[in-house]
Amino acid sequence: DREGDVRTLLHESGHAFHVFEAQKQPYRALRGSPMEFAEVASMSMELLAAPYLTKDQGGFYEPAELARTMIGQIEGMILFWPYMAVVDAFQHWVYEHPAASPAERKAAWRDIERKYLPYRDYGDDAFLEAGGYWYRQGHIFQDPFYYIDYTLAQVCAYEFWARSRANRPRAWADYLGLCDLGGSLPFTALVKAAGLSLPFDDGAIARVMAPVQAWL
Repeated sequence: DREGDVRTLLHESGHAFHVFEAQKQPYRALRGSPMEFAEVASMSMELLAAPYLTKDQGGFYEPAELARTMIGQIEGMILFWPYMAVVDAFQHWVYEHPAASPAERKAAWRDIERKYLPYRDYGDDAFLEAGGYWYRQGHIFQDPFYYIDYTLAQVCAYEFWARSRANRPRAWADYLGLCDLGGSLPFTALVKAAGLSLPFDDGAIARVMAPVQAWL
């Protein structure tokens, strides 16, 4: 899967670049980033690097092929949000019901899944239809409440991407400055420092998605 390989390379490079830039912070404790901000640099890098992926820039794609790939990537990110909401809502339910039985947990997952992903149909697979799909999501076991951070990061990444289409030097300067800040500020302040929309604010999603929808 070349597209997946390229995207993974850019994503992990974004993490590495973030860590590298954050070394400018004077104290070791500030050279990381808040957990809920860790994916912003990586997911933004996936989109900001796109213009350099054509073969005439030393990249991997013909221009038309890159355009098709970007449409698929951006649409895929949007379509992934409802599933992220399922994972997050389910974790809240689990921690609010610590005495729930395995059957009750599966039933809760399936109820939440029907809310956010009503089109999912497991056919005659009784295990998945009963709510067993959540077992495959390792974050629930290893990194509780982390999964929603991917959605927060993607909202920021979309805004960086739209800004880069209007003014690439400014977008890159804002991205670079944000990476330089490392963990010196909490998530809300980091977003504000870069002039990004706080995903929790009313109307933020519609505002961020407007240029994305227009491009698609």
